[in-house]
Amino acid sequence: MRLWSKWKKGGALLADVLKRNGIDPTAAAAQEVFSQILNEAEAAADTRLKDEQADGNLSPDERNTRWEALFFEEIRARAKDYAQSARNQRKD
Repeated sequence: MRLWSKWKKGGALLADVLKRNGIDPTAAAAQEVFSQILNEAEAAADTRLKDEQADGNLSPDERNTRWEALFFEEIRARAKDYAQSARNQRKD
């Protein structure tokens, strides 16, 4: 499920967030960072979930649901940061 979530759901969310922030997700520059953002978001979600697990136990279903929520948070944050830096570069 994680791989499917990462590329299907995560990719769609990332494209949507980039579009809403004025970045064409099919542009060459966006395509280059697409995989990077998804990989970084996955790693950050893993780390955050591991830190949260230290506080208590989650069932496998709860853990998967929580991981997906953290993953989507990380995608949104990274996509917004990327869009902001792209806008700042265009201004320069």
